[in-house]
Amino acid sequence: MKMLKEDLEFLTTLAQEFFKQEDIVYKLNQFLDNQIKGWEIWLQVEFALFLFKHPNVSEIEREKRYELDKRMSKDKDICSIDFLIRQKYKQSSIPLEIKQHENASNCIRYMLKDIEKYEKVRDSSTTTGRSLWCLGLHPTVEDDYLEKLINENKFREINPDFVTSQVIEGTKFSFTLL
Repeated sequence: MKMLKEDLEFLTTLAQEFFKQEDIVYKLNQFLDNQIKGWEIWLQVEFALFLFKHPNVSEIEREKRYELDKRMSKDKDICSIDFLIRQKYKQSSIPLEIKQHENASNCIRYMLKDIEKYEKVRDSSTTTGRSLWCLGLHPTVEDDYLEKLINENKFREINPDFVTSQVIEGTKFSFTLL
């Protein structure tokens, strides 16, 4: 539990710093104003560039491929995780998936599916003993509604102590980390 708490704090700090950048806020507002959809890859690239120069990150890997356990996954052999982030002075990396959707419900649902997908990774294929985290970017919704979306999932129970959602100042977006 201590590692989960530390990982949540570290990733929350990274997300807060990332979404405070003026150019990121400006672009998020432009996407909304111009009704641009499907900018998840842009978000991942911008986040990667941010991580490369972050003083508390020693290494990142993008699109790390893992073999899936064929007993649990009949349709696919491999999956890719968006990021493996190694914090300075830590031995193992934190796996992180990033999702973006113009609908909060869909964003949370896709985040939860990614957690389910990661649980199908073969034990011998993993290089980290850390839990997968998902960072989702979606329109801001009421806290009660967001909690309901997370708790409606059918995959597994999500511990509310390891979930954070924060409004991105200057936008109509929030980020959720679970």
